[in-house]
Amino acid sequence: MKLPILLLALLWQPSLHAVSVTIGTGGEQGIYYQVIKEFCRLAHKSDPTVQCKPQASSGSIENLRLLQAGEIPYALVQSDWLYQASQGTGPFARQPQPELRTLFATHAEPFTIVVRADGDITTLEQLKLAPIDMGLKNSGTRQTALALFSVLGAKEQDLDLKSVANLSEALCSKQIDAYGLVMGHPNRIVLETSKRCAIRFMSVEGAIREQLLQGVKYYQRSQIPARIYPGNLKATPTFAIAATLVTNAITPDKDVYRLTKAMLSQQTSFNEQTYGYANLFHKARNKTGPVLSVTQHPGAARYFEELKAAGKL
Repeated sequence: MKLPILLLALLWQPSLHAVSVTIGTGGEQGIYYQVIKEFCRLAHKSDPTVQCKPQASSGSIENLRLLQAGEIPYALVQSDWLYQASQGTGPFARQPQPELRTLFATHAEPFTIVVRADGDITTLEQLKLAPIDMGLKNSGTRQTALALFSVLGAKEQDLDLKSVANLSEALCSKQIDAYGLVMGHPNRIVLETSKRCAIRFMSVEGAIREQLLQGVKYYQRSQIPARIYPGNLKATPTFAIAATLVTNAITPDKDVYRLTKAMLSQQTSFNEQTYGYANLFHKARNKTGPVLSVTQHPGAARYFEELKAAGKL
């Protein structure tokens, strides 16, 4: 009788209880979904009692609203939307979310302007007069593009903004001269474009980039990595937002600590075929600190404090 009683006691230990976690991402074909799916695989590999899965959504804004409504416990969101939600600005002016807390930043999402390699566009100023696609109105890409064009002295109504169904086809057939994306690399859309026609990237650097970053917590210096796309042998300087895993302040510290530790302790095994891998924050010190645009959750902070104490941060 002793053996069954011992087994029963072990099963009742809280540390062995399985935990099922849903994380809001983006479309099933998108980078956010892929990145979280991979982090969940690593979490389960590290701690088999942690069951975590991505939940498809329309993106950061929907994820933030689902978090506020208590429909999901965690989400991956852009750092700029995250900051605005926490401060109650922009689309969140009527429903601020000061209760938002971060776990860690997963990867950088460089603002990427794609042009034809044989096209006439060679400067950012030329984009103000060219037919371009900078994302849907009110999208994260459009917001980021308008921030850049504001530094260049142009307003939304001054630009020849298009909304095309297929960015790759539109660029290569000369319907547009450029398109913009806020996304990690490698990127499926850019890869498809590079197969249709030769492409290059517009750099955002120097005084323009510094003015854009001045006093803004959610932008950082970044680059489009070299040798991912045909013909682009050098990295292209630009700026980026950070994809950030978030939750609410009411989420128990022990749950956040457990998920953070499970996700990050196996990251050396991250699948390099995952979209966005080239901009992944591989080192623990790059996942925390200034890259986070809102306060870190105490549960996540505990894990990074342990890394620091062990000399691993």
